[in-house]
Amino acid sequence: MSEEHDYSCRTFRDEDEKEVRRLIKNVFGSFLDGEFWYWKYKLNPNFDPSLVMVAEKDGTIIGCNHWLLKNFKLSPSLETKAILGADVAVRPDYRGKGVGKSLLHSLRSSEVMVNEQPSITYIFANPSLVKHFHAPAGGYIAAPDVTVLYFKILNWRKLEDSIRVLNEQIAAGRFKERLSKFELKILLKISNAPQLCLHMTEKGITVEKNFENLDVTIVSDLDNFQKLRSAKKRRSNMFTAILTRKLKVKARPGKLFALYRNMWLFEEILSRKIT
Repeated sequence: MSEEHDYSCRTFRDEDEKEVRRLIKNVFGSFLDGEFWYWKYKLNPNFDPSLVMVAEKDGTIIGCNHWLLKNFKLSPSLETKAILGADVAVRPDYRGKGVGKSLLHSLRSSEVMVNEQPSITYIFANPSLVKHFHAPAGGYIAAPDVTVLYFKILNWRKLEDSIRVLNEQIAAGRFKERLSKFELKILLKISNAPQLCLHMTEKGITVEKNFENLDVTIVSDLDNFQKLRSAKKRRSNMFTAILTRKLKVKARPGKLFALYRNMWLFEEILSRKIT
């Protein structure tokens, strides 16, 4: 409880819902009114009443702060607990008196926060509030005002999709004149990417998990592979890379020529988006 302003902060209770909705409506207007409040909070699968804090004075709610506990996926195999700091609302006649700060600090020391110990706390803040509230009161650090794009450099699943499309075209007879009778089992060993084994015949291409009885093994680093697949003269650049040892190729007798003759199949696959 604040001795100076005589208000206290406590966890949201079901009977607070009507007052909280009214306060949210008064502060934010119709944007968060009615059904939207239910959708964003009450019916949200991440909604936890113990992560909603209210400030109360003489039995009247003068402020509230909503937080949502989420599973934050950093990568396909790495997930952590995170808190999304949502709406902070304080009655106009109590602003500038530390209510918002008290709500924030109460949530930070709440039982859920102590038990769950989330690794990340983040918000989508109003820029005008960052300097005098979110940063000094909550310790938030403003992120650059740009969109950051995260992507995988190689995604074999997309390459498999390209192979599926190519096989459909082969089955339909589109490349009949270009296909000769051949069989190649090729292993791609690209740094920082899973190994990929392609079994190529005139009937199509399959992805295999068996790395035995290989005809060709291609070893390269990620940077060089990206340059090769984005180059216009992919075939000539590939052999230049082989001669300069940027691309290492180990082939059984006679199979290197078969690889050269059917390099256009590689070009068909690699020309499609796989990143």
